[in-house]
Amino acid sequence: MDIQEYEKLITDQLDELVGNIISQNPKLNIAVKKGERVGDGISKFLENKFVEFSNDHEFFCDSIASPEGKTKNPFDVQTVFKIKDHEELIWIDFKAVNVDNEDTNPDSGTPDKIITLIQNGHFYLAYIIVYYKGSDNGLEFVENDNKFVKSYFLKNVSSTMRITPANQMQVNGFSETVYRTREEFLDFLLQKKIESNERKLKKATQELENFKTGILKVKTAKQTEITIDLLKKLNTEQEEKIKKL
Repeated sequence: MDIQEYEKLITDQLDELVGNIISQNPKLNIAVKKGERVGDGISKFLENKFVEFSNDHEFFCDSIASPEGKTKNPFDVQTVFKIKDHEELIWIDFKAVNVDNEDTNPDSGTPDKIITLIQNGHFYLAYIIVYYKGSDNGLEFVENDNKFVKSYFLKNVSSTMRITPANQMQVNGFSETVYRTREEFLDFLLQKKIESNERKLKKATQELENFKTGILKVKTAKQTEITIDLLKKLNTEQEEKIKKL
């Protein structure tokens, strides 16, 4: 089977399964204010339902949800995609996007987890995006571009994806995906790691130069530049007040 055809089969099946969950549960009793994000509650609901709906599925089996109370788990759901005699372990990460937020950039986890996954002989980290908005009695799932569900592999993430200084992947929830081969993705990931570290190096270099000239914090719109001399001056004024007690 062609790799791209194989990958499309997996994401189509993910879309269908989660779509069935949503069609049977179009609304959730989770309070949400306009613009507010309640992704954790939605994610946990979808995790448990995915395990339930894949119990007797044509392709998915052995699904497990992330442990309760564990926030640093590398997946929301781990499942196995089975076709003929081939089994593919897949990590799933649910992302719930509030359509009232025009610019939403949910963290997509550390890039190190895909490295771990590949090192262990697997490759596919799937993101499943669902869309919602607040309703009178909680929230309701809604369509975005005529879809309730959008599934894609990390390998096809938008080129706008960036890695933050905290080593978290971040991409706009409404961004378009880009097809890459598996090898192209590895080159893409390396380039994003390089760019991230270049930004950190540039910032650290600038801060170091500031420190050498006595600047502890660069000026912002609300306050003047903070220098070591300014802090010494303020300290002197405080000490003088104490001496006059």
